[in-house]
Parts: sequence; C-alpha cells; structure tokens
Amino acid sequence: MKTETIQVMAGAAVLSAFTYIPILARDELGADNFYVTVLVGFYAVASFLSSYIFGRAGDIYGRRIVLRLGLLLSTLTFGLIIISNSLEILFIVRILNGFCIGIYPGALAAFAYESDMKMGRFASFGAVGWGVGTIFAGYAAGFGIYWAFVVSTLFFCMAFLSAMALPPIERKAIHVPLFPKETLTKNFSVYGAVLIRHSSAYALWTLWPLFLADLGGAQFLPGDLLIMIGIVQATNSISQVVFMVGITDRFNDVRLIQMGLISSAVTFFWFSFATNILDIIPAQILLGFSWACLYVGSLKFLTDRNEERSTASGLLTSIMSISGVLGPIYAGILITIWPNQYIPIILFAALMSAIGFLFFRHTCKETRLIPKLTVES
Repeated sequence: MKTETIQVMAGAAVLSAFTYIPILARDELGADNFYVTVLVGFYAVASFLSSYIFGRAGDIYGRRIVLRLGLLLSTLTFGLIIISNSLEILFIVRILNGFCIGIYPGALAAFAYESDMKMGRFASFGAVGWGVGTIFAGYAAGFGIYWAFVVSTLFFCMAFLSAMALPPIERKAIHVPLFPKETLTKNFSVYGAVLIRHSSAYALWTLWPLFLADLGGAQFLPGDLLIMIGIVQATNSISQVVFMVGITDRFNDVRLIQMGLISSAVTFFWFSFATNILDIIPAQILLGFSWACLYVGSLKFLTDRNEERSTASGLLTSIMSISGVLGPIYAGILITIWPNQYIPIILFAALMSAIGFLFFRHTCKETRLIPKLTVES
C-alpha cells in the first residue's frame, strides 16, 4: 500500500495548492488575470525541465532514490508558499514548486508498473488524492487561504515518509540516451494527442479557479465560496476514481485514448452553458470520465510498449508540463482579445480536443506489445 499512499498524498498536495494559488495571487496579493497566466506558465516550464531530466534518471539510477528526492524537495518548497506574502516571492516559490513536482512522477509510475500494479488502479489513487486534497484544502481555506497551503505541505510530508519505507525492486540496468529520440518517435501519436488536448485544457485550467469564483460570487460568502470550489474540484476527482477503477482496465489503450479525447471535447463545450457554479458539477463527472480514459490509456500505452518505462512516463509528464506552458500563453492571448471573458477559452479547448482526437486516429499505428521482463539485480 505504500505506492498507493504516495500517489494519494502527492496528488492531494499538488491539486490543493494548484486550486488556490490563482485566488491567492489575485484576491490576496493584487495580481491581474494576465499575471496569473504568467505564474502558471513558469511553474509548468520548471516542471517540464525536471520531468525530462529525472524521468531518464529514474531508469539509470533507480526509481526509489529519484522518488524520495522529488518528494523531499517538494515538501520543502511547497512549505515556502506559506510565507509568500508578495507577488515576487510567490513567483520564485512557484518556479521551485514546479521543478520539484516534476522529479518524481516518472519514477513512481515505473515503480508501480514493476510492482505489478494495473495502471488504472495506480492512476485512480492519484485521483483519490486530488479529491481528498481539494476537500481538506477547501475546508482549511475557509479559515484563511494560507491554511490550504499548510495542508498541501503536510500531504507532501506524508508522501515522503511513505517513500522512505518502499522496498527495493530488482530491475535490469537500462541505457537511455540523453535525448531519447526513439522513445519520442515510437510514441509520437500519444504524446502529440495529449499535447494538443492538454495544452488547450490548460488554457482553461489557468483561470479555472477564477472562473469558478466569478460564477459563485453572488451566491456564497467568501469563505463558503472557497469551500464550494473545493467541492466542485472533488467531484471531478471522485468521478475519476470511479471510472479508473470500474472501467479503464477493461479497455485497450488505444480505445481509451480515443474515448478520452472525444469526451473531452464534449465536456469543454458543456462548460460554456454554465450560468452558476452549481451547473459545473454534472459536467465535472464527464470530465472525470474523459481524463480517466485519456490518462490511463496513455500510461498503459507507454508502460506496456516501452522497456524504458520511467523515461517514457517521464516524457508524458514533460508533455503535460509543456501543455502547462502553452496553455497560459493561449489563455493570455484570448483574455487580451476578450478581456474577462472565459467562453472563448472554453470553446477553444473543445475545438482542440476534437483536433487531438483526429490527430491520434490518423497517426496511431499498432506496435508490438512488450511483455514484462524478468529483471535482474
């Protein structure tokens, strides 16, 4: 259960902070929406760099050491959010946060696979963490927004302590080039489809907490609104758990990816009809289904078909981080053209998800499945 605990606690830590950072920046420290897009973008750049570096390191030096390093540094740097009382300090701290959270995901996914854990089950515990994190952080934020980041830091601390108790797993030494061209080329259809969908989705997620806050502004008192935002986020996470556990391991990877992309387009289009924060909740269930299919399908594709699993999984995290760079750029452009308007960003995400589906259908070619290896020390 140690791997599951790490996945739950790390997921809780990341999303509980991510949800409330834009609100902290705008409502507490005086940032505008454009500054929030820049803040999220640099966070993603740092995550991209570390995901690329440490995904490869997990294959070369071992999963546990990279995993422990990433969780320890994440604990320390997320704790710094608590003392971020200016936009300048928050900017530096979020860059450190982004770099540290990119260290461990590739190693954790590879460790889970080599522990014979199904990828649907593995991913579902991350979604459990997202739900737990947003609920606890939302409740804590009701007493003051900085309490949400105290909760986030404590979650990372528990994840690190669990990682210290992980048993060793024998594995075959793998040579991975500094630039893994073959891994990128072989999995181009997955990486490309995720990039197209997730970068446009990240344009929406960049300002998502502010979108929710504006939808609920007339209905709730400030403290109650922060709790309600946590409930909305938790609805998505709980839905992901249900679909990851109940559905995703029953379908092959290619089918899952296709279902995830097309249902993403439908979900984002649905968001455009919301008139208050309660309207978002049903759509969050479909969003949980779409991401469960796309993320688990991508993980299954990469871990089943690549020997260098930490590198392949780390590159997926890198692609998601690149999406986190492109998304704020898209959001910044659209919010400049249509100031304080969220609908153009929502419709853009729907369109790009549909394009991602077409891209995957056109480029995906079945490759030979690689059986799990009997590894040696």
